[in-house]
Amino acid sequence: MRAVVFDMDGTLLDSVPTVSRAYADAIQSLGGPPVTPDEVVAGWHVGHTELVLAHFLGRACGPAEVERFHAHLDPAVAELRPFPGIPALLDDLTDAGLRLGVFTAATRRVATSMLAAAGIDMRFEVVVAGDEVERPKPAPDGLLMAERRLGVPAEATAYVGDAEVDLGCADAAGAQGVHAGWGARAGVRVGAHPVAVRPHDLVELLARPGDHTGPVIPTR
Repeated sequence: MRAVVFDMDGTLLDSVPTVSRAYADAIQSLGGPPVTPDEVVAGWHVGHTELVLAHFLGRACGPAEVERFHAHLDPAVAELRPFPGIPALLDDLTDAGLRLGVFTAATRRVATSMLAAAGIDMRFEVVVAGDEVERPKPAPDGLLMAERRLGVPAEATAYVGDAEVDLGCADAAGAQGVHAGWGARAGVRVGAHPVAVRPHDLVELLARPGDHTGPVIPTR
């Protein structure tokens, strides 16, 4: 492998509880039905913030609704942190010469604020946000864009995510999907995709013999 692209929520950042609660609170405050954070997570594959809100509210949404969501989310962003082991993983991948990127369903505004608050925004050469592509995951649009910007072909790219739509996105783009098992999202069917139970397991997966598409990653 020559590049690794990551999903953000539930993969890099332990942010799924925070973001899903902000959606649930915003939806209720906008006159929508009561929804649980788990129900939000089950539905947020539809795309970026406007689309998620519209999905639950049953009507078109725009800047006013998005700002209501941010009123609930923004105060909590400063408390977000990477999953344990993520900073060390990024160090190891960078030291091995791999190029790193992010493709997230979140908007550019959310991705920028969250990655910066977690202190890992400067680790990535490329960040592609959900409001910058036409089709959400599992369509490959965002991952293909990240690969083009990194200058690395799909067959030499791994896409790491905690949800089935992430693995489907990797398949659609022709990349190697890896399930981020540390995110612990319930009920994910990984099929034949490799699973990294802990972040550092990704190092071992990419360093397995027989992978001749890029540098061998040293294990510690």
